Amino acid sequence: MAANFDLKVLSPSRSVTSVKATAVTLPGSLGYMTILPDHAGMVAELDQGEVTITTTEAAVERFFVAGGYVEVEGNRVTLLADVIERAIEIDMTRAETARKRAADRLSHIGPETDIERANRALRRAEQRLQMSQSTKH
Repeated sequence: MAANFDLKVLSPSRSVTSVKATAVTLPGSLGYMTILPDHAGMVAELDQGEVTITTTEAAVERFFVAGGYVEVEGNRVTLLADVIERAIEIDMTRAETARKRAADRLSHIGPETDIERANRALRRAEQRLQMSQSTKH
């Protein structure tokens, strides 16, 4: 039984990180899941939320992710994120502006308002703010 696995985190524009990990917890489309060494092979869709990586040095890395896929093959895990940012790099001003904009859209619903999109934008901004605030403390 392996004690760790290779984890690569990628976005469309860059390679985010490549580490030896002992666990990764991420938001799947059906809820959060944790991948440990020797996990069964799979491909799953990602939702938006927090990704927590525990490295072999017992360090913890946190990211906000919005969409993408995770693939597990043997002891190789690849996370392909549509949008990803490190929790410590979240711009609180930008996230608060996005939250206000989405809340405003939802308070002034008209025939052209995409309610589902506005709700996702509000949830994304609130999650980013929450992660940023918990990182600062």
